[in-house]
Amino acid sequence: MQSEWQHMPLIDVFLSRPNWVPDHVEKQFASFYPLLEEQGFRPRTIGKDVVPIATPFQHVVNLMNKCQCTIVLGLPQIRVESGTMKSEKIEKSFSLPTEWNQIEAAISIMLNKPTLMMLHKGVAARGLFDRGAANVFVHEFHTLGPKWVKDIEPKLAALRELVHA
Repeated sequence: MQSEWQHMPLIDVFLSRPNWVPDHVEKQFASFYPLLEEQGFRPRTIGKDVVPIATPFQHVVNLMNKCQCTIVLGLPQIRVESGTMKSEKIEKSFSLPTEWNQIEAAISIMLNKPTLMMLHKGVAARGLFDRGAANVFVHEFHTLGPKWVKDIEPKLAALRELVHA
């Protein structure tokens, strides 16, 4: 039996994710993208399925204005191993997502788009990924193995409901 939403047109979703990810993560995306479509979403990612034709910032705004919602996948991109933070020496290394995740999340929130924020386990929760920094809940996920793709289904259902509300 098909759900009512399966008869509706696909929802264009701005997918904020880095264009480069390690091979093991890219392999997981082979299951993630079909799940998005099964759940009623058509992902739109600059540099993946959308060729940029304006400045990066303007192109993000233009594309996001055409999408009904946003998914932000905060994957590890930057590794900080030494230095100082707020005048304190960094004692333990950590990872950060791409700065474009922060920019795209901020644009989505400012455009009042339903926004699903997902932060990879082990990535520092800074900026908009810091719980309570914005009016969105930040979900944790881990791309080690295919389980995360299945675990995201209820989150996609909640996002779909927000779009159709």
